[in-house]
Amino acid sequence: MKNLKVCYNQFRKNECEIINTRNLCNLLRLLLVVLLTCNLSCKDTAKKKKSEINSFFKIPFSEIITHQREVNLSEFANDVEIFQLENTPEALLGAIEDIGLTSDYIFVMCWAQPILQFSREGKFIKQIGAIGKGPGEYNICLKMSIDEKSEQIYIYTTEQSIEVFNFNGDYIKTIKFPALASFMKYWVRGRDSTFVSYFEPIIGNEPYVFIEYNEQGDTLQTIPNYIFYDIEEQADPPQISLFEDQNFAYDFEYKLHLKGCYNDTIYSFDKANRLVPKYFIDLGKHKLPPDLIYERKWSRPLPGNLIWTGVHETSDFIFIPYGYHFNKIKLESEKKERGLVLYSKKTQEGVAIIETRTGGFKDDIAGGPDFCPTLAYDNVALMVVSAMEMKQYLLTDQFKNKNVKFPEKKEKLNQLKRIINENDNDYLILVKF
Repeated sequence: MKNLKVCYNQFRKNECEIINTRNLCNLLRLLLVVLLTCNLSCKDTAKKKKSEINSFFKIPFSEIITHQREVNLSEFANDVEIFQLENTPEALLGAIEDIGLTSDYIFVMCWAQPILQFSREGKFIKQIGAIGKGPGEYNICLKMSIDEKSEQIYIYTTEQSIEVFNFNGDYIKTIKFPALASFMKYWVRGRDSTFVSYFEPIIGNEPYVFIEYNEQGDTLQTIPNYIFYDIEEQADPPQISLFEDQNFAYDFEYKLHLKGCYNDTIYSFDKANRLVPKYFIDLGKHKLPPDLIYERKWSRPLPGNLIWTGVHETSDFIFIPYGYHFNKIKLESEKKERGLVLYSKKTQEGVAIIETRTGGFKDDIAGGPDFCPTLAYDNVALMVVSAMEMKQYLLTDQFKNKNVKFPEKKEKLNQLKRIINENDNDYLILVKF
């Protein structure tokens, strides 16, 4: 019996040692898992921070345009649609000043008439608001912003207010605060309930180029001005740089993007809603120097190789239309030709077209005019062509002799030249990627 008890006690002792060994192993395993998790987490955090830092990129514009060639749409596009904005009496348009594109609609702004809403196929739907001074009315549209998420339209007007409508055409509200009273600024919707003003320095001591405000008029954040000069250096009469294709703002992935006339950095909102640099267009020797901006007196002649740029962005590409600065003494550009750079975000490579008076890609898909985007949306770029421009193009040998991917699309254009009226509404060219 005593031996049996000794054996039992020895068994319990061994069992405890085994259990303790197992517990130790389990603890070691747990510690190893924790260490691996922390290590991976730290690596992910570091990788994320590195990715955020490396997300800023530079487009070597000056290098790209040294190698120019004819660029066809079929090299990067899948299809081209050409259609006219409907010609009903209530939909007749003046000169188009701004255009907005969503997944379902096209919004067109002409200064002295209400904003018009069309389907993506160009069929007229309705006008947004009315001309007048009552609720839901406005006199002249200065700028239009489209918020597709909330389905709202923001119209900056000569009443120094922002009129808000929904996509159904219903008047929502009027926004007014003191800063809106400045006619020396352009206004666009920022994010949620914020607005961004823009203007280059006129006096020479303005601290900011872009300012974000909330609906109450409080300043939220700014992008600084880097060009300063004394008021005695102000141009007389004052002039500003306003080229048709030199846009200062565009929307991409539901975010506002900003670019000043004299600053080649594009800013946008990050995840914390801070305005931060996104990418840089390196003009190199083609950049306009601070002492030759239009708002300032010139102390020397203008070199002939200085370039202004616009910018549009899709999921895969960045389009940079450009031209040459004009001599404000002669009131003409040093060079009449225009160019266009296509930059691939995937390959980080760019291509430049041969500079021409029209400055666009050759439409070897449908046979339309040379294509230079007016705006971009998701995987689509759009160009506006007046009825007169379309008629003149369809009568050229360039159109007649053009070989295209889809002959049936060219034949539709061929039929169009027999009936087109130069006073009709504009045509839209949609290029799909």
